[in-house]
Amino acid sequence: MGEQIEFPKNFNVYMTQVMTHLREGNVVKAIDFMKKAYAIKAEDTLNVLLVSSLLQVGEYEEALALADEKDDFYQTDEKRLLIYVEVLLENHQILQAEKHIKAQLENKAVKYADSWERLDSRLTEVKRAQEEKRRKEEEQTVRELYSLASLNTLEQFSKMKAVYSLSNDRLKQLAPHLLVNPYVHPLVRATLFSLLAERGIEGTYPYLWFDEIKEGSPRDTFSLEEDPTAKRTSDALEDYLSKDPSLYQLAKNELDTLLLMLYPYVDDVIEQGEEKSWVMTVIQTFDPAFNEENSMDKEKTSHITGWIEKIHSELLRFE
Repeated sequence: MGEQIEFPKNFNVYMTQVMTHLREGNVVKAIDFMKKAYAIKAEDTLNVLLVSSLLQVGEYEEALALADEKDDFYQTDEKRLLIYVEVLLENHQILQAEKHIKAQLENKAVKYADSWERLDSRLTEVKRAQEEKRRKEEEQTVRELYSLASLNTLEQFSKMKAVYSLSNDRLKQLAPHLLVNPYVHPLVRATLFSLLAERGIEGTYPYLWFDEIKEGSPRDTFSLEEDPTAKRTSDALEDYLSKDPSLYQLAKNELDTLLLMLYPYVDDVIEQGEEKSWVMTVIQTFDPAFNEENSMDKEKTSHITGWIEKIHSELLRFE
């Protein structure tokens, strides 16, 4: 059998059921019939009734989806706008709700000032609750990151994703602890320092770079993505392998790891003018037959391969 066809007259039948159940105080049952009627005829007034009822029973997301279908209709009448803003608040759409509330409170011709004041108080409560939730989540994230060194490599990388949601003050709190911890993966340390640099965090922080403690100022350091030497080296790789995507991806993964391991002291190892030599060495680890016209001198090759071996040796400590 095919799908049941709804006839227009069924709209009135359903609406009769809606009114009956509303009079009996059975809002949930009334909503079922409202939805059936609305599927036949999406009337503006029925939309408002359905949205108000969904709001009453706590179905906030569905109420917002329906209200958004006719947002112009809600915004052309103050009474309907009150319902719309209440739905926005229950869905934590703070900025939208705040815009409407502020406009109405400043409107001298407003009819329902008390209702707007009530929604303004509700807005304050929602904002306070959101901030408290954010604060607790941030505190939990900080606690977990403090114990990063006790986790294995994959777990450290997974937990580090949360660091991007932290405020600058929290990052400053974490940095001195993580940047010198020998049990925190060096790629994790480098990622954290790069984020500090990206945000322009002030201050000087000790940084464990291989077996040496260095002092680093994030504000005076480029993030890895903006580091000129790293960018030149990455660009050189793209120039060499633009027509060989498979080899390019292999070499890129390796080069990205090397650069992140050297960060934030890339310039201490890769001198200006050596970028192509580093790229050639990386490529040849995957394709020994790959050559450029001018071969590198043995001393330079030895310097680069020595650093690559040192980097891989450091990475092996965390496997």
